[in-house]
Amino acid sequence: MKKKPTVSVCMITYGHQNYIREAIEGILMQECNFEVELIIANDCSPDQTDKVIQEILESHPKKSWIKYFRHESNLRMMPNFIYALNQCSGTYIAICEGDDYWIDPLKLQKQVDFLEANPDFVIHSANALELKRNLKSEEEPIIKDKSDSVFVLDDFLFHNNIITCTVLFRNVKVQFPDSFKKVTFGDWFLYLILMNTTKSKTYRSTELFSVYRIHEGGVMSGLTKLDYYNTHIFQIISIYNYLGDKKRYPKNYHLLNDFFIKKFRLMLEENMYLESLKTLISNFGNCGFRMPFKKYLSAIKYNYLQK
Repeated sequence: MKKKPTVSVCMITYGHQNYIREAIEGILMQECNFEVELIIANDCSPDQTDKVIQEILESHPKKSWIKYFRHESNLRMMPNFIYALNQCSGTYIAICEGDDYWIDPLKLQKQVDFLEANPDFVIHSANALELKRNLKSEEEPIIKDKSDSVFVLDDFLFHNNIITCTVLFRNVKVQFPDSFKKVTFGDWFLYLILMNTTKSKTYRSTELFSVYRIHEGGVMSGLTKLDYYNTHIFQIISIYNYLGDKKRYPKNYHLLNDFFIKKFRLMLEENMYLESLKTLISNFGNCGFRMPFKKYLSAIKYNYLQK
């Protein structure tokens, strides 16, 4: 009978034919004293992603680590992510999407050792290199801090503090809200849910574990300005609703207000006046009298003078 893995690596992929081999090999090169499984969930990629994975399954010495799932129809990103998470049976779960890759062969060993020794932490993460335009000569660390960091739940209310391709977390039973499958930044929401469920902390090391790739097919690259504002507004409101206590965070409305007012200005520029009004009303509904009324008046005045 096969031993239960200590770590499950969750890898979702779609249209990653040019990157998936490097992603998989970064996991299979791991040197550790425990069992590892690699869960690959291919969301019906229209390119040659499946062919590359099949080649690795046929020939790689560590192919037994891989559990491969290829969907016959496209689930979309978040349902595929949830599906992949549900296949993970390890004590811990690591995440590496099909267009990123790991560069430290001791990544998993270091992270498991840390979490085993520190039960008050639910997540361990580290630094990564940012790779743009596939030019390795331009790689640079994403996090500029020179010292390690510790985060609590409140630090994740308005932004993500860790890099997903470096993460390892405890595989604890969590209850996902309905909004989880609808958000764009599921990783950020997942970390907050993990910390809220376990009442534990997150650790971020300065070590370089991974490479985060920016390319035209990436999620963030495909967002318009309006998409960017809408996704962040929905994400923050979803987090508010999940925690169920807006009044707990009176000092942190500035970022949500900022996304609302930027969306409002954009709607005015596009002469979408009804949508502008809906944005203003939504801002008031979520932030009340903490919303920036003067900024709205200034935006209206500026738009009027430009006509």
